[in-house]
Amino acid sequence: MTYVISDIHGGYDQFIELLNLIQLKDTDILYILGDVVDRGPHPIKTLLKLMEMPNVICIVGNHELMALDGL
Repeated sequence: MTYVISDIHGGYDQFIELLNLIQLKDTDILYILGDVVDRGPHPIKTLLKLMEMPNVICIVGNHELMALDGL
């Protein structure tokens, strides 16, 4: 199965709820269409979770570009 989401914005708990809801399997693919960081309380925790998931493909959003500019 293929899933597509966007605009997580550091909402780690909501992201985990979504993963549990869809029961994402290792054979599934999850595309993240940007905006993982900014606004929410746990952007780094969310990024680290995504980095450990081999079946996730992230596309850079404008909020990631703003974070990179800030670094």
